[in-house]
Amino acid sequence: MKIHLQNNGSDNLILFFCGWGMDENPFSVLKSNCDVLYVYDYVTPDFPEFDFSKYKSVKLLSFSYGVYAGAIAKLPDELKLDTRVAINGTLMPVDDKYGVPVRQFELTEKMDSQTVVKFRQRLFGGDKAQQHFEIFESHLPQRSAQSCTDELLGMKKYVPQIPTPQKTFDKIYIAKHDRCVPTRNQLNFWQKVGVNNIIELETGHFPFYNYEKLEDLL
Repeated sequence: MKIHLQNNGSDNLILFFCGWGMDENPFSVLKSNCDVLYVYDYVTPDFPEFDFSKYKSVKLLSFSYGVYAGAIAKLPDELKLDTRVAINGTLMPVDDKYGVPVRQFELTEKMDSQTVVKFRQRLFGGDKAQQHFEIFESHLPQRSAQSCTDELLGMKKYVPQIPTPQKTFDKIYIAKHDRCVPTRNQLNFWQKVGVNNIIELETGHFPFYNYEKLEDLL
């Protein structure tokens, strides 16, 4: 895992586990009154060293594969999370019924410069899909294709070795038009584990440009 701190001079922190292939750039259009620690590039499940002690509160925001990554990350034992929010992800990241279908995951390994654009378009849905896609295209992750492939290969290696994490969340958002982690699979998973605090969104997989601030999702 890699981290990037957006220092806004706050003593409150949003610990944000981003999705596969991401970094802080696609989210830079959103404002925040808190400091934001972006976590991304999940080649290994190891969480980097970071001093949380200066913060009065830490809130967890996790997106897509970051829902799983945040659940398996070995955070300091003394760290208390005030809020846990999951967006368009499950704790079984690759699964035909409860996560990204296996075949779809395997096809992602083979993306090139042309198919990656189609993948980015699949992030968005609803009536603002094209508008939000254009915003994303102007704030692309600064990640090479190779780094994204290495991330997938790392995930493919360690995910089967780790038992499905058992974590609770205060809010779970599920997009009604998700073509990356299928909406039905998300509902299957959270209903399977008995979760009922679900908020449905009229968006595709990447809902963030419907909001002005990250705090709006907490």
